[in-house]
Amino acid sequence: MSMRMRVRTTCRICGGSHLVRTLDLGAQPPSNSFLAPADIAAEQAFPLEMHLCTDCGLSQLVHIVYSEDIFDEYLYLSSTSRALCQHYQGLIDGALARFDPPAGALAVDIGCNDGIMLRRYPEGRCRLLGIEPSSAGKCAREAGFEVIDQFFEAGLAERLATSHGRAALITATNVFAHVDDIASFAAGVRTLLADDGVFIIEFPYLVDMVERLYFDTIYHEHLCYLALTPLDHLFAKVGLRAFRVERTEVGASGPALRLFVCRAESARATEDSITAMRADEQAWGITDPARYRDFAARVERIRDRILALIAEVKAKGGRVGAYGAPAKGNTLLNYLKLGPSDIEMVAENNALKVGKVTPGSHIPIVGDDSFLASGIDTALLLTWNYLDFFLGNSDFIKKGGKFIVPLPDVKIVP
Repeated sequence: MSMRMRVRTTCRICGGSHLVRTLDLGAQPPSNSFLAPADIAAEQAFPLEMHLCTDCGLSQLVHIVYSEDIFDEYLYLSSTSRALCQHYQGLIDGALARFDPPAGALAVDIGCNDGIMLRRYPEGRCRLLGIEPSSAGKCAREAGFEVIDQFFEAGLAERLATSHGRAALITATNVFAHVDDIASFAAGVRTLLADDGVFIIEFPYLVDMVERLYFDTIYHEHLCYLALTPLDHLFAKVGLRAFRVERTEVGASGPALRLFVCRAESARATEDSITAMRADEQAWGITDPARYRDFAARVERIRDRILALIAEVKAKGGRVGAYGAPAKGNTLLNYLKLGPSDIEMVAENNALKVGKVTPGSHIPIVGDDSFLASGIDTALLLTWNYLDFFLGNSDFIKKGGKFIVPLPDVKIVP
């Protein structure tokens, strides 16, 4: 099936037309579009460029691959990550303890994927509802959860508020940044949220991405690169308000911001964490193109360092593979122009990806056991955000393998 693309000329939060291109990662296929070797000839690539709205500070993609095409056959299953399961258990335990919704209150997970968040609630504590337009929702349905097979927007929210009542808790982790019509999504949250309800979102934080060079979190699914300043604009427009923020080192794409949002008129006090972050972003230069030009120059330098390290390993007779096949790994592989002659194979424990090749770079994906048996001694760690977990748990390391860690600092461990 061919994918479709359109180009935006205005900011998706404030509607302004002052958009400046800040980073160009070349033409790339959508990074979750793992493919069978037979389908390589029909593969499509689209510009992957970050633009800054100098009015509200939103960093965003303007080349939009249709979400219906990206999420049709979707191979990302979040529950395959044990580290992520632990992380979301902490999110739900913390939310129930802090906000104590009444027993039987409605809790909604938008972008519930295979049910990873819904499974974290104690049985019978809340009425649970998932929303998931991709093929991953089938797994959540099979686990017994009610799942709405649609993209979340204002109209759907109105229908759900009528059919299910309003929600005490709404979660959206690694979803908010995927939405082109983010204003309709936010308006829908306002509609569905109970008067004292809490909306919890997690997303990679733009300032971290720039400071720590996490450019691999840029891909066609991630339309927005979020920070508090542009979100303030968005929430004010639809009647919401951010009242608390936490930093977390684990997230689906790496370190994340966890933002707690309520209705604008809610009695919940805006905490100091919000006021401080707002001031920090202004001082940092959230709307200043120079801040991002420097980022682009640093991205080029780290690309050269990673390539040099891979060449060094191979010059000494080492064999290089890659470990983990996350979407963001494909941004890295394609920007570095690596292929099967550089990286022999990729180890992955999601059975849906095994037997396919990586989009753009066309490196074969194998199961963990095949990778171990191959004799590869060094692996580019594409899931670098789980480095500590893999150092402690992976058989590859236990059997003497080494990781090339590409970001945020290029190094070989152990």
